[in-house]
Amino acid sequence: MDIPAVYSFLGFPGWGPVHLYFPRQGDPAGAALRLGTALETCRTDGHGPGGLVAGFLRCHLHAEPLGSPEFRRDCRYRYLIVYRPQGRLPLRITAWRHPIAEQGWRRRCGPIELDAFLRRFHPCLGSPRLACSA
Repeated sequence: MDIPAVYSFLGFPGWGPVHLYFPRQGDPAGAALRLGTALETCRTDGHGPGGLVAGFLRCHLHAEPLGSPEFRRDCRYRYLIVYRPQGRLPLRITAWRHPIAEQGWRRRCGPIELDAFLRRFHPCLGSPRLACSA
């Protein structure tokens, strides 16, 4: 499905702000597939949640890096994934939607724990593996 989205990662050890553009599968189910696959890769490799950015980049080689999320104005969704190990929600996500016929961004959900986002939107969460094709 051609729903473009930008993913922004903040607070991850060894990384500055990372902004990545994807031209398709930008709806929350597609985002949950991408993030779930990356999180599973981190866990398999023995990395904690702080390794999510590296896992995400390894799983999604076709991501287009951006200097800022505003560089892609065609996006319908934006996701902010924040890692704060000492925070109330150590790994959290906020999602915004930009309706086609309207101006401005509307909060879709969050900030919520990434695991809660995956439980809510991941279409394969009941499967033995999260690695559906993302």
